[in-house]
Amino acid sequence: MSTYLPNSKQKQAIEYHQGPLLIIAGAGTGKTFTLVEKIKYLIEKELAKPEEIVALTFTEKAAREMEERVDIALPYGCFQTWISTFHSFADQILRQEIHHIGLSSGYRLLSQAESILFLRKNLYLLPLHYYRPLNNPDKFIEGLLQHFSRLRDEDITPLDYLIWVKVQKKKKTLNPEDLNKYQELANAYKIFQTLKTKEGYCDFADLIMLLLQLFRSRKNLLHIYQQKFKYLLIDEFQDTNIAQYQLIKLLCPPSKKSRITVVGDDSQAIYKFRGASVSNLLAFIKDYPKAKQVSLITNYRSHQSILDSAYRLVRHNNPDTLETQLGISKELFSYPKTKRGIQPPEFKLFQNDTDEAEAVAQTIKKLSKNNNFSDFSILVRANNHSEPFQRSLSHYGIPYQFHGPGALFKQPAIKDLIAYLQTLVDLENTPSFYRVLTMSIINTNPQDTARLVSFARKTNLSLYNACEIYLNLLEPVFDENYKIYQPYIPLLSGQTKKQLLKIVTLIKEHLKQLRNLPASQIIYDFLDKTGTIKTLSQKDTKLAETTVSNLAKFFTKIKALENQQKEPSIFQTVEYLNLSLEIGESPQAASDDFSDKNAVHILTIHSAKGLEFPTVFLVNLSQGRFPTYDRHETIPIPDELIKEILPTGNPHILEERRLFYVAITRAKNRLFLSSSLIYGDGKRSRKISQFVEETFGNNHVPQMTKLAQGKKVLYDFAINKPLISLSLPHTSKQQRLSFSHLDTYQTCPLRYFYRYQLNLPNQTNSSASFGQTIHNTLQNFYKEYLNNRSVKFKKLLEIYRDNWIPIGFNSQAHQNRVKSEGKKILESYFHKFHPPKNKIIGLEQFFKLKINQQLYVSGKIDRIDTDTKGNLEIIDYKTGKQPSPKDLEKDLQLSVYALAVTDKQFLNKKLSQVTFSYVYLQNNEKISIKKTNTDVVLIKNTLIKTAGEINQQQYPAQPGRHCDFCPFKIVCDAWK
Repeated sequence: MSTYLPNSKQKQAIEYHQGPLLIIAGAGTGKTFTLVEKIKYLIEKELAKPEEIVALTFTEKAAREMEERVDIALPYGCFQTWISTFHSFADQILRQEIHHIGLSSGYRLLSQAESILFLRKNLYLLPLHYYRPLNNPDKFIEGLLQHFSRLRDEDITPLDYLIWVKVQKKKKTLNPEDLNKYQELANAYKIFQTLKTKEGYCDFADLIMLLLQLFRSRKNLLHIYQQKFKYLLIDEFQDTNIAQYQLIKLLCPPSKKSRITVVGDDSQAIYKFRGASVSNLLAFIKDYPKAKQVSLITNYRSHQSILDSAYRLVRHNNPDTLETQLGISKELFSYPKTKRGIQPPEFKLFQNDTDEAEAVAQTIKKLSKNNNFSDFSILVRANNHSEPFQRSLSHYGIPYQFHGPGALFKQPAIKDLIAYLQTLVDLENTPSFYRVLTMSIINTNPQDTARLVSFARKTNLSLYNACEIYLNLLEPVFDENYKIYQPYIPLLSGQTKKQLLKIVTLIKEHLKQLRNLPASQIIYDFLDKTGTIKTLSQKDTKLAETTVSNLAKFFTKIKALENQQKEPSIFQTVEYLNLSLEIGESPQAASDDFSDKNAVHILTIHSAKGLEFPTVFLVNLSQGRFPTYDRHETIPIPDELIKEILPTGNPHILEERRLFYVAITRAKNRLFLSSSLIYGDGKRSRKISQFVEETFGNNHVPQMTKLAQGKKVLYDFAINKPLISLSLPHTSKQQRLSFSHLDTYQTCPLRYFYRYQLNLPNQTNSSASFGQTIHNTLQNFYKEYLNNRSVKFKKLLEIYRDNWIPIGFNSQAHQNRVKSEGKKILESYFHKFHPPKNKIIGLEQFFKLKINQQLYVSGKIDRIDTDTKGNLEIIDYKTGKQPSPKDLEKDLQLSVYALAVTDKQFLNKKLSQVTFSYVYLQNNEKISIKKTNTDVVLIKNTLIKTAGEINQQQYPAQPGRHCDFCPFKIVCDAWK
């Protein structure tokens, strides 16, 4: 909507800045446009500087979208608005300020799987009885973690919980058994939080709680941030939880004339399962009684018949709605108003889910004659509801993209790698080794594999042992202990024998290295020696590209996990992977951009939030599927402790109805709803969802729909059929380049392609690990120094030990030697360069510069110092070899820094006021140079030229001496 002028209501919301503001923004009414324009208005009218504006939202996706829109809307280059999620916002402040409450800024965020591992490891340190049954001590681990997380979402501290239990004891209203359970939970909650603090761990729920603790206990610090942030904008306010709302009230106290804007729509509150509280909207009105209210009701997405259906549905949530509570109307009106060619929403009922899926495919096939496939979307309540529709679309040759959770660990290529790691730590794990044997890259004959499985079963051996014995018995001199198996060995093809020998030999090699090599290096070696990466990189298909991207993400995840371990081991990694698979946690797999392919979109309604499609199919609309059955929390919070305003109606049905409303309002032109009597192998007919009648009205009587073809489709084909690619015209996108991007492309465009386009995994070498260790050590040391000027060398060594990355070394002896050298380097540096002569004003200073409408350059400056006259020194630490003066003159990194420091929205300095320095730590030398305006012009032109070549997908190989050190030489034919 950035090319449109705001309507009158949007204009009111954009220009109001005198006090609190509540924007009630219905679906498709341009709320993000309004927020972006408001940020732009505040800056252009000089009501606030960019860094004085905070814009918070619920998801990373929403934060990225808002930031990108602000980037485009603002006419100048560098701007530092705080646009992020609540958790990122809290993390950013805590990293700077948490020392004020006696905690370390070096805390590590735990994923769900890591939290479970941590709790499992410390389970017997918690005073548990009922919640740690003897026969199954792990039974309540996930329930306990969810309970502790929900407590923090509700802003309930361990002390609050303990006090509540104490009060209940005095009241004697609870039976003794329940009281003992709550006492057990309160004590466990307190100790669990203490254990995490002791180990330097946090999870996402801790971030908000710790920031609340910081601001509540350090009023002077809270005052600083209240003064720093002039305007606070909250997107998707209905998705915030109680703790997040308490944080908002601290930053913008209701008692003051707070310049806070919240944007929300109670009809689209669909994240209760994550702790979101729709009651925050009502609480805001109560807490900020003088807040101006603006309702956006002009819908720019859907035609009126769709909006009328959605409104008819959501009114059934009365009286638990803003409309009832505030006495306002939230009925949406379509713009532009037109009735020509408009077809109202349709509902069809089918006998079973096979008929339903085939009818959807037939309809898409028919309508696609005048539309792109990407104009169609199939919305499902749950990911596992999508399979019949994927099969049906494949049968009709219709391309589709399934935008499910995309669990990385469940992708075929990643499961192959996990199976290999599982085999290494447990040779008796036959299912894992079976998957290894059936990997496409191993390519054993299926019949031969079946014979091996039969041989293992008959002889009561694991599959790996059966293969090992089989190969041994083929040797001229075999182990006599294996002779008893000779009558049973299968007859296998020569190719299978060759592949078996290859994989067993590789496993034996890796078994010898388990003590010395972490999982990431074993994975890399496996991919290298099996030729996986090279094979995939030579295939020009979407499937190959996605597989490589997933391999890269998996490799990166494992390396990150190892970096957080003091002594990385494959056993710890496999334990983490096993648990992640068990609880269903996984990083996101590589996903296709919604605009990349001309294909039907299949996704859950939660994933569709914020999206729109010309034609929507809302499917599987039966009771039990949508709405789903209510699933209560394993360990619920006592009602007396819950701070949110509870609705009068059934909370689950209210939320499911809002989700149905979100689904309907994704449609722009056509909306098809459907249901079946029978799903899967069920024998009992299901009732049509209550929401269908609420959407169409009481007079709608569904009729059974029979397929025109009157036949069943035999789905005897693979569901993972490669995507049928029907290309759409290429559209240019925003580009963001860093110095690393630029330097890599300048060295070799093909290397850039492998690293940043394909994201091929590459091994971390000892130099990279050591460089990162030293860099992190100095950054954290100077953060400590800024808080304590008398910090000693002993503290520097302590930080060095804590930041050590033990990855990429050839042996323990190699690691010990490099670690010892690092101490000497830091000691020399400390005595020569510490304390700094000038004042430090920036550490890891991020910048983002707008070069033109499509191109941004970003980066981080290690350190910025200033003298008493306002002159700056830009400092960058280097652990590598010191270059010659001639090479230093051509250095691009310092030219990028020169471009940044002269930007009016960043440091706004003349180059005559700035010195650029590299500190070469191994030599203990500092080299300083000056940059000119000519350098700035040249680097800007270089960036534009490079971006243009990348946009045109120009990736020629550029062979040279650097090829010998290239991490991608194994897949590059230019390296000879």
